[in-house]
Amino acid sequence: MSKVRRFFEYVKSSALIILLKPVCLVAKAFNPKLRRIWLIGERGNEARDNGYWFYRYMVQNHSEERCIFIITKDSPDFGKIQSLGGETVEFRSFRHYFLYSCAAFLVSTHVVPAAPDLVLYRNLAKKGLRVGGKQVFLKHGIVKDNMTWNHYPNLKVDLFVAGAQKEYEYLKEVFNHPEGVVQYLGLCRFDNLAKATEPQNMVLVMPTWRGARYPKGDAFESTQFYKAYQSLLESKELDLYLQKNNMNLIFYPHVEIQKELHRFHTPSPRIILADKYSYDVQDLLMKCRVLVTDFSSVYFDVAYMEKPMVFYQFDEQEFRSVHYQEGYFNYRRDGFGKVVTEQKDLLEELEVISKNDFKPSEEYQGRINDFFPKRDDRNCQRTYEAIMALNHKGVSN
Repeated sequence: MSKVRRFFEYVKSSALIILLKPVCLVAKAFNPKLRRIWLIGERGNEARDNGYWFYRYMVQNHSEERCIFIITKDSPDFGKIQSLGGETVEFRSFRHYFLYSCAAFLVSTHVVPAAPDLVLYRNLAKKGLRVGGKQVFLKHGIVKDNMTWNHYPNLKVDLFVAGAQKEYEYLKEVFNHPEGVVQYLGLCRFDNLAKATEPQNMVLVMPTWRGARYPKGDAFESTQFYKAYQSLLESKELDLYLQKNNMNLIFYPHVEIQKELHRFHTPSPRIILADKYSYDVQDLLMKCRVLVTDFSSVYFDVAYMEKPMVFYQFDEQEFRSVHYQEGYFNYRRDGFGKVVTEQKDLLEELEVISKNDFKPSEEYQGRINDFFPKRDDRNCQRTYEAIMALNHKGVSN
């Protein structure tokens, strides 16, 4: 977004905040339906993460609550929300701003839950200016790195959901949120993972992005990332492995890398270059038999389903220089699969996994059990109960 456009967005959002605060107070006094709104969302144009699964749970189990999902009408996931029979609001519409100011609960995967303008509302929160009701941060995944912008007081929420025991301990010790804000409830999307059936014969390759400063456009083809994965996609050895095991491979890079997906190519009919519009991440994680990733936290979801994985970390030093710094999770000490840095070692480890009938080794299974002492389909329920308990507390921040 250009600086000029950003400026006008700030002016518009600021004006709406000032205008709508008294309007909402008056409206709620005359309209009881506005007094207990649950405004739930994700990125604004998607419904496939923790926000969707929590909204689905609420619609199906707590119809007495007025839950509204934030999503654009042109989203490929809009039909999923409509099929639930729930209420929606267009992302960044005037009604979105209005409902945000009125809502009793703001629940989302983002650091300023359900906000129509994340940057502005976050800056206001840092200055102690709250808009809207109790704020619930569902997160996109397990926190494993030291994200200082999510430390208190950089982030001020009423409920910060942890998805695993060691993550919870790390957040409590390092992120400095007030007592009771961080709670180990489990991620909402884990409810669906717990119901995963027999996987398909699929290797899922899902690397993460490399930070906002990573080269883009033609310069992207000179990066270690591109060269390593393009080499893998062209590998005759990989194609032979897929043929021998009667498997397909899905290459699905992070959404921030998807804009460069057209630069990759493969001669193998068993390899699919998957885009975010045609494939759902959770569906791929549930269907895969083995995961290949680098630093992406999706491996926690795969571990939750007790599947094997390999960490292909060919550019660790460069990754740490442009992306998150390592937190409590050390891949060689704590990881749920082997760490490799060379393509030949990656292919060898895939052979080892196939010979072990695509099951984690005893060592990695033990690490999974220690990391997830709660592994069930009641994560949404625990989250709902924790939000309801906020009614008996003052706003933390």
